[in-house]
Amino acid sequence: MIMILGDEPPEPYSEPRGTCPVCGSHQLIHHPLGGPDPRLDEEDPPWVQWQGCVLAFSDRTCEDCGAGWNVESDEDEEE
Repeated sequence: MIMILGDEPPEPYSEPRGTCPVCGSHQLIHHPLGGPDPRLDEEDPPWVQWQGCVLAFSDRTCEDCGAGWNVESDEDEEE
């Protein structure tokens, strides 16, 4: 069997759902760039909505209060 580097399936989406920094709700939606890998056997959680190649808004939104934010830019500001 010949295996080409990068041919193995990636790990399933495993980011924790988290908490809204505005209202404290746990009802978050994640909007990661890209799409689900068809080689994975398990499905992503229902609160993960893949956005394709362009992220035109925040990468997290709260279903309860409607707040939106970007996890990476928020982490950069804390440093």
